[in-house]
Amino acid sequence: MEAELRFSPRAHQIQWRSWEKAALAEAERTRKPVLLAISGVWCHWCHVMDQTSYSDPGIIRFINGHYIPIRADTDCRPDINSRYNLGGWPTTAVLSPQGELLTGATSRPAGSCACCRGCPGILRGI
Repeated sequence: MEAELRFSPRAHQIQWRSWEKAALAEAERTRKPVLLAISGVWCHWCHVMDQTSYSDPGIIRFINGHYIPIRADTDCRPDINSRYNLGGWPTTAVLSPQGELLTGATSRPAGSCACCRGCPGILRGI
């Protein structure tokens, strides 16, 4: 994982992977959805998301326990950005292990993110 994508010391606790076949294969093998975070080092709201949602201990545990988290830099991976960006940065997308978009959103405050605290109900429905 590229260090420049980790804005907050606590966000390091999320077990981020790079976008690669091995991460998608792990999602398939473990039958977990992918949590794809698309951000940019220049993006103010990406830093805010790291300092709030991705630094919350409960959200960190939930993401690590229920997802295969993947982080992509919008500038280094414009292919991922053009396919999955949901209208801005940061984009948080929940994908099937095959890479199909299930749900997602742009920046959300801690506790309202569809992938985190509200996610147990969403996960049961996926």
